[in-house]
Amino acid sequence: MLGLMLSLGGLARDAGAQPVPSETISARLDVGWRPTSRTFAGTRIFPVWGEQANFHSDYEISGGGVTEGGLSVLVWRNLAVGLDVGSYQSINQANITSEIPHPIFFDLPRSTSGVAEGLTRQELGMHLRAAWVSQPTDWLLVSLSSGPSLINARQDLVSMVNHSEVAFPFDTLKFAGHTVTTQSETTLGWNAAVDINLFVFRSAPYRLLQRVGFGLLLRFVRASVDLAVADTPIEVDLGGLQATAGLRFRF
Repeated sequence: MLGLMLSLGGLARDAGAQPVPSETISARLDVGWRPTSRTFAGTRIFPVWGEQANFHSDYEISGGGVTEGGLSVLVWRNLAVGLDVGSYQSINQANITSEIPHPIFFDLPRSTSGVAEGLTRQELGMHLRAAWVSQPTDWLLVSLSSGPSLINARQDLVSMVNHSEVAFPFDTLKFAGHTVTTQSETTLGWNAAVDINLFVFRSAPYRLLQRVGFGLLLRFVRASVDLAVADTPIEVDLGGLQATAGLRFRF
């Protein structure tokens, strides 16, 4: 990845000797995948039988699908500004461990464990970017871009766990389920991307087809947000490396 960006950076430095892209406006529609895995954890403390009980949730955020669209405009020679809008979604799980006080004996907690499945992570991002566009040939466009990102994150969090007593003398508990709450916050982050566009129909007899191409975009997004369960803050990392591909249009 680093080698690719350095080589593309060389193309961008030499862009002054290359022709300015012939079209001013470009647009794209992409689908792809974010393979980045994220983990975070949260602990909630609450009173039971006159003592403090707690449960700890370890969340595992795996890869998920990405859909994006964007528009960019050349403002001066090879310099362009653009705005992309994208969404990411994945379904994950959390491993839960609990310590619940004994109803009879003081300072003798019981432990349980369970799994909360079907937890949804959604991110809606707006990526403002400044791009340096290089056109080595008539059918190839390469751009390097970076800028701020505005991201709204929605995350399902475990807000409470349920247990059932087994029998006297109540030495063991059985994990009986959990309650989920959805938290949403918006934060600022940062993005950087490499976009490679192929316009293989430039010699086609139809002018409309000449403006259509295909592209691959590699984007890295970095941000974090503070969510909360019952006033207990949880820091959650957002973004990561993602790859999308789709149609390109030039006007």
